[in-house]
Amino acid sequence: MRTPAASRAIAQRLIAALPRPLPRYEPRTADAVQAALLASGLLDSSDLGNSRTVQAAIRDGLTCLAHLLDEPAQGHGAGQLLLLLLAVREQFTPHPAPDEALLRAQDVAAALLDLAEWHTDDDPLDLLGSALQVHAKETHDHGIAGKA
Repeated sequence: MRTPAASRAIAQRLIAALPRPLPRYEPRTADAVQAALLASGLLDSSDLGNSRTVQAAIRDGLTCLAHLLDEPAQGHGAGQLLLLLLAVREQFTPHPAPDEALLRAQDVAAALLDLAEWHTDDDPLDLLGSALQVHAKETHDHGIAGKA
């Protein structure tokens, strides 16, 4: 289990490693997302072909993003992550409009869920649900819940 601070650092490395814009060709997009997971330290190069390990890295990446989004609004990172992903899915812009940092987090979260479709037979949203459960546990275990 990581500390929220360690998770935020990983999320920042993940965001920095993902190219913008992402390649439009799906296999290249998947490769770019896996490369970002490698650069962030969430995935090891020996595990690239192991779907269960990639799923775990995706879940951990989403958890780290939720911790990063907690930073400006303590305790609301999971909700912010859900809102950003819903905005992508339903093609709307939240109000107030996300700043550049939120847009980058949104891009990474959406790319992680897209990669999940390659590595799971289940609904990628189940992976998101698992990530948010881990986020809640880590937040609680580190005494952050409820602090404003």
